[in-house]
Amino acid sequence: MTSTEYQFRVSEILRLFDIEAVGSETGVVYGDKGVELEDQPLVWAVHALVARRFGIPESQM
Repeated sequence: MTSTEYQFRVSEILRLFDIEAVGSETGVVYGDKGVELEDQPLVWAVHALVARRFGIPESQM
C-alpha cells in the first residue's frame, strides 16, 4: 500500500463519522470543522486500525 492509498483509506473512514477529511500525498487534510479535541482518540484509533489491517506505508514510519 502506498502512502496516498493509506491516507485515502483513513479519510474515507473519518468521513463516516462526519469528520471532513481528504487524503493527499502529504497526509490527511481536514475541512472547515477539522478535528476537535473530542475527535482525536477516534482519529488515532482509525489510523491504528488501518495500519494494522493494511500495513503502514514506508513513508509513514
